[in-house]
Amino acid sequence: MNLTTIFRNSLLLPKKDALFKLNRISMRDTLVYIILLFLLLFLPDVINFVRNVQDVKGEIPDVVIIQVLFLYPTITIFFTILIITLLSGIAYLLRNILKRKLAYHQLWKMTSYALTWPIILFLFIKVINLNHLFVLLILMLFFYLMTKMIKIYPKKS
Repeated sequence: MNLTTIFRNSLLLPKKDALFKLNRISMRDTLVYIILLFLLLFLPDVINFVRNVQDVKGEIPDVVIIQVLFLYPTITIFFTILIITLLSGIAYLLRNILKRKLAYHQLWKMTSYALTWPIILFLFIKVINLNHLFVLLILMLFFYLMTKMIKIYPKKS
């Protein structure tokens, strides 16, 4: 499945049809999708970093180029997996509270796709320099989406 289809279905969450289509996607495609979203999320910070680190001649030092090309993607991948795993753990607790039949790997994927809207909104807030009070609203949106998606699945018998 290509990334545009994944993106389109992620925007349709918590609809049942979109959720089931996304759960059929391979973990490799899920990882590529969420890592690209997080790279996009951190891109304005990297651009500001590169702009602010020019030497006296107005050139960008080689060390900065190495950091942007190698460290930035590596750190982004690490934080992406860490954040998704922690949020999936919270979703696992939510799953237990709601008494639904879901495996952890399904929750991991659902968490990845549920972050599409919050990441887009947070990127928008970052770009136009709004107050970070909106971050709380974004977190509430994420938990709303996760709760609605988990409730789609049947209860444990």
